[in-house]
Order: sequence, then structure tokens, then C-alpha cells
Amino acid sequence: MIDFNLHKKFHSSQKEVDIRVSAQLAAGKITAIYGKSGAGKTSILRMLAGLLRPDEGKITVGNDSWFDYQNKLSVPPNQRNIGMVFQDYALFPNMTVLKNIQFGLNGTGNDDLVQRIIEISDLGSLLDRMPSHLSGGQQQRVALARAIVRKPRLLLLDEPLSALDTSMRTKLQEEILTIQELIQTTIVIVSHNLPEVFKLADHVLVMKDGQFIQRGTPAEVFMNDSQTQLAGDYLSSKKEGDRTILKIMVDGKVVSVQMPN
Repeated sequence: MIDFNLHKKFHSSQKEVDIRVSAQLAAGKITAIYGKSGAGKTSILRMLAGLLRPDEGKITVGNDSWFDYQNKLSVPPNQRNIGMVFQDYALFPNMTVLKNIQFGLNGTGNDDLVQRIIEISDLGSLLDRMPSHLSGGQQQRVALARAIVRKPRLLLLDEPLSALDTSMRTKLQEEILTIQELIQTTIVIVSHNLPEVFKLADHVLVMKDGQFIQRGTPAEVFMNDSQTQLAGDYLSSKKEGDRTILKIMVDGKVVSVQMPN
């Protein structure tokens, strides 16, 4: 369980941001923070990572305290056992793909796990290449692999797929789910893409103006009872007995449609 209660007030380039949030994240699950740009989503990841110091609050991971304002405790980022993937990938330009993936292992990595993640990420033929010779999707796969080979206690993903085309985005979503099943780490992903939230997240926190305004499963948060319209953008499907439940976005709202198998 990851438990946090955070307050941070600062000025961005456009406005004053006042973040006041609290949440409990289930261990080994994927939580999405969903909302428009400027709501404060990335700042929460940075506070969890130790890259941005809260004005007040606490961060507790299991039995360990990472931040406690009252007790003047702030564990440095390199001691928090986290992995983080930014939108810009942040690969080391002077290292090969393999060296980028192995960075930070310090000889403590599980070779079988490293090879399995390379296989899942389809990077086996690229290990000797430099980042400048990779496509955007390939760089993203390297960044994900590097973040997870250490089996971090917490994996933070800051809209990592936003710059990719639909087919590559779908492929990497599948890879994230496969890797999550393999290493069972806790993942927090920032996204403003609703289909991505439905596909990846067990739990979602909807953020607006520095606060969580809704929380629950994607279906609990976004589903609308109206089933009068049957056309829209496909989000996800789930079989239940002799029926398949489709989730479709229609005019900005999510509706549920029941179809026979």
C-alpha cells in the first residue's frame, strides 16, 4: 500500500498551482491520474519520486516512510526504489540500447528477468544501436525496459505514450500490461487519454485544479447509465457469461452496451 497526503503551492508559467491531494494506492496494481494539462498530475509524480519537495504532508510505502514534513524526513530519490519514464524518454545518448537498459543495475540485476523484458519489449535486434538511431517508439521501449529491470517498488509513468501513433501506443500498452503481470510492481501512470485509462488502470484518480475530484475503477468513474446511443469510439470489452459488455465513448460520455457473444 502506498499512502500519501500532499500539499504543494507554486507558480507555473501560466498560473498559480495549489495541490492538495491524498490517496491510498493498492500494491501491485496500476493507478491512473487523469485530467487536463495543468491540473498538477506531473507534480504529484515528481513529489512521489522525491524530485519535488511538498510544502506539507506524508508519503508512506508499506512500512517505510519516504516523506514526513512534521518529522523533517525526506528520503532522497536514489533511495526510494522507483522507476520513472518521462515524456522525453531521457536516454543516455552515448550508451547503446543494452547499456541504457542495464544502467543502474550495478551487477545486482536478474539476468533472466533482463532477457525476458528485452524479449517482451522486442529489443533483441537493437541492443547494439545508439539512441539517435532509434525511432520514437523504439526509444520509448528502451526507456520502459530501463525503468523496470530493477523491479522498482514504484513505477511512475508520465504520459509516456502521448507522442506515439495509435498502433505503437497500443503495442506499448500491451507491453506494460505484460510486464506488470511479470514483475507485479505498483504503477502510477499520468494520462489524459481515456481509452488508455480503461485499458491499463485498475483504479483512476480524476484531477482538476490541484485536487482529486473523483476516484474509483474506470467504469465507476466514467460510466454513464444512458444506453440509448450505440455509436461511438470503442474503449474496451469484457465477457460476462453469454454476453460481452462493450464500453464506448459517445459525445464525451462513456456508455455500456451489452452484446451477445
